[in-house]
Amino acid sequence: MSAPPWTSQARLAVLGTGLALPGEPLSTEALIALVSCRFEIGCAREAKSVAQRMAITSRHVCRDFNHRYEPARSGDSNADLAARAVKAALADAGLTVDDIGYLIGHTTTPEQPLPANIAHVADRLGYSGPHVELRQACTGFANALMIATGLLAAVGARPVVIVGSETGSLFFDPLRLAEDRGQIVNMVQMGDGAGAIVLGPAAPQGPALEAAWIGSIGLRRTPGIQQHHGATEFAHDFAEILKSGPQLFDADIAVATRLGHPPNEADFIIPHQVSGRVKSQAAAHLGLAPERIFVNADRLGNCGSAAIWIALAELRSASLPRGARVLALGAEASKFIYGGFAYVHG
Repeated sequence: MSAPPWTSQARLAVLGTGLALPGEPLSTEALIALVSCRFEIGCAREAKSVAQRMAITSRHVCRDFNHRYEPARSGDSNADLAARAVKAALADAGLTVDDIGYLIGHTTTPEQPLPANIAHVADRLGYSGPHVELRQACTGFANALMIATGLLAAVGARPVVIVGSETGSLFFDPLRLAEDRGQIVNMVQMGDGAGAIVLGPAAPQGPALEAAWIGSIGLRRTPGIQQHHGATEFAHDFAEILKSGPQLFDADIAVATRLGHPPNEADFIIPHQVSGRVKSQAAAHLGLAPERIFVNADRLGNCGSAAIWIALAELRSASLPRGARVLALGAEASKFIYGGFAYVHG
């Protein structure tokens, strides 16, 4: 039996959001043609079929695929993207780096293991205060919110910034396609980018998070996605991933409903951005109109730890009406974690 999720109903003011994407959009067809030609891998037909099933037509990537192993383009490293997203969120909030009280980062694709990626982000920002990093993928946002909630409960707390960032394309080895066709999913699904949010103590009015949660159903289960020691790419257990999807989604729905935020009362749902097809899947599962499901994975790919913050930033910039309610339902296949939040656009 799974332990109950950790929940919070503390109200947090949302002061600003922002995102950063590397380079111009790269279409799926162009990506497949580039990798197939440059690395002489005959996988075009299979890759197009997988991409069609995932309904991902483009993404942004931080590399050029000139070499099997290569660093990010100048200015598009993980820390670069994270810093740009933070700056955009601060600008949206009307704040500066000096206003930050605490900086939280989460990523699965850091520039290096040590120092933490967020330390490099702090350097790029010129931020000298405390910071912490979570090594987590698609539900890193939810764990970060638990930390932020505690920090913002302190008397006189200053704004807390959370940034999720991924450069998963650097963890894709084109030559592995020849021996492991499962790597086609890595190629067509990945998207690089960063998303950030600036949070403050509860305010009587204005945009706010009204609830958040994090839980797990992964005890003693084989990871759905993992990176083995010494490997340069991610390995998938597709059967486990397929089985876990509805389980994680239903776990999110149950917690959100128990906290007083049932999906049918939300104006928009942000699901886990695993593919472009999740829009129709989530709509059918919830019995809601597809236009109430916000998905950008069709054009940005799966941005992992950055995905939910990027989606919220895009949704907020789309002239949400005052009082609009947004429910984020996140899921992570590494060890089957679920998490989410309820947002009101005050």
